[in-house]
Amino acid sequence: MSLYYEPDPANDDDPPLLPPILTPIAVPEKVDVFTKAIAAASKSDAGTVFYSENLEYVEIAVVLIPEVIKIKCNQILYVLMVAASDSIGALAPPEVAVTFSYPGIVFLNRGEAGLVKIEVSPSTDDNKIPDWLVVGIKLRLNNNLQEDETQIRPDITSLADEGAGYISRTRAIESLSRHFLAWISQWEDDGFKPVAEAWNKRREESKIITIKGDQEVSWVGLDENGLAIVKLNEKELFLSPTEVLKEIGDINLT
Repeated sequence: MSLYYEPDPANDDDPPLLPPILTPIAVPEKVDVFTKAIAAASKSDAGTVFYSENLEYVEIAVVLIPEVIKIKCNQILYVLMVAASDSIGALAPPEVAVTFSYPGIVFLNRGEAGLVKIEVSPSTDDNKIPDWLVVGIKLRLNNNLQEDETQIRPDITSLADEGAGYISRTRAIESLSRHFLAWISQWEDDGFKPVAEAWNKRREESKIITIKGDQEVSWVGLDENGLAIVKLNEKELFLSPTEVLKEIGDINLT
């Protein structure tokens, strides 16, 4: 019997109860939530939270209307990541260590468990304010990939694998949304510095970052806009989370 449990277990057939500023919209299990949110972003209100009905994942994508220029929108990726860390910390046993790697990978006890993505409305000018922004996370609640003992991958994990299988999808979405709002508020009041400091404290130093062409780069840090500074052949490169496909290629969580 686990020492940890959800004191108020949710009925996953019910929509999550979110703060009034957020509006939840369910997305059918086999539809990609992030793609759905991007397709609907131009017609959605700020604070619309698309969430998957798939009970194997915590999967949400939030539509925002930026008030900052495009290049600074990169910062929101890290806002959601540190919010996810606080949310997991509030729900999971204390021995579950949450760490990160660029460009949005979330680790539980050094096993890959989640992915955060960001997309902004099409624009070629980094110094203009985009019409919309979508930031989303997909986090494994369970790990059915590990059911076949011949295909076990120790580098992949889930909340259930790390002793937090009692966490329901609905309660996880509610917690994640509240922590995201709290960090957005701090970001608006205090800027990117507290976010960057919180993210850097949880950066997984053992993980290798590879860009297109299978080139390994060494980590330098984050700049004031949320660009990742890496070094390749003694040359510094600046990588944007909003342009990750161009720089790193597609990254998925299966």
